[in-house]
Amino acid sequence: MTQPPFPGRIPAAPRPPGPSPATAAARPVPVAVPPRPARPPAPRPPRPGPAPAVPARPAERPLHTDAFAPARPVLVPEAEPVRISVDNNRCHIYGICQQEAPEVFRIAESGSLHYTRSVPAAYAAKARQAVRCCPMQAIAVHGGQSPSGGPAAIGRPPARPLRSGSAARSSLRRIVVAGAGLAGLSAATRLRERGFDGELVLVGEEPHRPYSRPPLSKQYLSGRLSQAQLLFRADEALDAHWLLDTQLTGLDAVASALELRGGEFLPYDGLVLATGVDAKRLPEAPVFSDRVRTVRTIEDAAAVRRAMHSARARHVVIVGGGFVGCELACTARENGMDVTLVVHSAPLLRRVLGARVGAVVGALQRRAGVDVRLSTEITEWQDHGDALRLRLDDGTVLDCDFVVLGLGSSPRTEWLRGSGLEISDGVLCGPTCHVVDQWGRTVPQIVAAGDVARWPNPRFDAEPRRVEHLIHAVEMGQHAADSLLRGPARAARFTPVPRFWSEQHGTRIQAVGIPALGTDTEIVEGSLRSERFVVRYSRQTAYGAQIVAAVAFDMPLELLDYRDQIGRTLPHARPAGRRGHR
Repeated sequence: MTQPPFPGRIPAAPRPPGPSPATAAARPVPVAVPPRPARPPAPRPPRPGPAPAVPARPAERPLHTDAFAPARPVLVPEAEPVRISVDNNRCHIYGICQQEAPEVFRIAESGSLHYTRSVPAAYAAKARQAVRCCPMQAIAVHGGQSPSGGPAAIGRPPARPLRSGSAARSSLRRIVVAGAGLAGLSAATRLRERGFDGELVLVGEEPHRPYSRPPLSKQYLSGRLSQAQLLFRADEALDAHWLLDTQLTGLDAVASALELRGGEFLPYDGLVLATGVDAKRLPEAPVFSDRVRTVRTIEDAAAVRRAMHSARARHVVIVGGGFVGCELACTARENGMDVTLVVHSAPLLRRVLGARVGAVVGALQRRAGVDVRLSTEITEWQDHGDALRLRLDDGTVLDCDFVVLGLGSSPRTEWLRGSGLEISDGVLCGPTCHVVDQWGRTVPQIVAAGDVARWPNPRFDAEPRRVEHLIHAVEMGQHAADSLLRGPARAARFTPVPRFWSEQHGTRIQAVGIPALGTDTEIVEGSLRSERFVVRYSRQTAYGAQIVAAVAFDMPLELLDYRDQIGRTLPHARPAGRRGHR
C-alpha cells in the first residue's frame, strides 16, 4: 500500500507565545430524564446477590506472553471520507496520532508532524480515534458520517449492529453511564456506533461536558489553553441525555437503579461505571484554607491559576513527586515563581519510572531552578491568613504563598458502598470489563471503565490493577461498551498496552506499558547523559524475561518501534563463548 501524500506540515515542538482562539462548538443543554413510570424503584430485597456467576473460560487464564497479537483497539469502520485539520498552536508533537493512524499522520526525522488533510473512508475510523486520543485536542475531524448518532447521522442508516450481542441488546432499553468524563463519553459513543438505539443517559457530577484533564497542570494553568479548547472534539454530536451537575449517592444492583441526590432513582437495563478518581489530600493539611489546593477538576486548576497570577504570589510549595507535582513545578517556574518540591520518597517519579530514570527527571527540575526536597515530609502547617508557614521533618521552615497537593488520586467509589460490588481500590472487574461482586461473581449488566476500574490485563499477568491515563480511558470505554452488548460469555478480554506522556521543562517524556512492573532496565537508544534516550523495562517470568515497558525522552519517533513488543519475551541470550553451528 502506498503512503498517502502529506500536504499538511507542522513545525517541530512549537512554543506559542499566547493562547490560541477558542474554536470549540457550543455545548448542548443538559436534558432531564425522569425515571420511567413503568419501572418504579422496587424495595431492596435481601442480599446476596445481583446475578449468577458466569463460569470462567479456559481462555481467561494467563497465557504465554508471545501468544498476544500487537495491541490495536477494535474500531467501527466508517463509510465516508473525512477531512483533518491540526491546530499548530496546540500540537506538541507527542506522536500519539501516528500511533493511532500511521496512514494519516507521520513524524518526520526532523521531528515535525506531517498529515493527510483528506482521509479516505478506509482510514476515517483511525483518524477519528487519533482525535479522541490527542492530549492537546489539537486535531479536528470534519465531515463524514457521525458514528455517535448525532445530527450528522440523521437520514442515514445506523451503524452495523454487534451481531453476537443481539440477544443481550434486545433487552437493553436504557443504558446509563455513571460518569460524564472521557471513559463515559467513549463508552456512550461506542454504544451508538454498535447500533444501540435505546435510551442513553450520561450522569456527571461536574457541570461541564467531558474535557481533557492532562493539560490542566500545564497549558490551562499557564493560560495557553482556554476551557473551551479542552473539550473533546471527536464526539461532540452524541445522541444522549446529559444529566450534569448531578450527584450519585447509591446503587441498587438488585433493583437495577441508580440513586441520585434528593432520593431520586434512575432505573437502567445496562450500566457503565466510569466515575473516575478524586485528588488525594493530606489529613494534616488545613482543609478549609484557600491556600492549600489540589488540581483534579477545571475549577481546581482555575483557583490555582488565580493564586499563581496574583500580584502577591511569589513562592509556591508543591507536595508530591509524581507527574502532576512535577508538571505543576514546571508551570510555576515558567511563570517566574520560586518553587519548592517536597517529596516523601526519592528520587522523583521513582514509583512510576524507577530510580535511574527518575534521577534524570530530578536533574531536569533542579537545572530549571526548582528546589527539590527528597525524602522529606511536612510536620506542621500554620495558616497566617496572608501566608503559609510549613515546618519540615528536618527542621527547615518554609514561608510560601500557597501549597498545591500533587499526591495522586483515589477512586470515586464511596457512593457504591452497600451495593454488593467489590470496590477496594476501585471497581473490580474481570478480564472483559464486567464488574465482579463481593462474592466473586460476574454481574452481566454492569461494566466499568477508566480510572475507577481495576481489572487483570492478561498481557502482563492475572493481578487486577487500575491504569490512569487518557488513552486508556478511551480504549477501555470502547471495550466496556462492546462487552456490555455481547454479554460476559461472548465478550473478549481487554489486553491493551497502556500509554502515557509528560513534559518537563521542554523535555517530552513518553511511555508504553507499565514501567513500575520492571525489575531490569536497559538503555536501547541514546544515553542517560544526553537526556535523550529510550529505556526498556523487563522482568523475569516463568516464560523468560518479559518486556513490560519502554520510556523515551525526546525520542517520540524511536518509541514507535517498541509498542508492539510490550508483553512479549526477550530473545534468549546465547551463553558467552559458545559458537553456533554452521
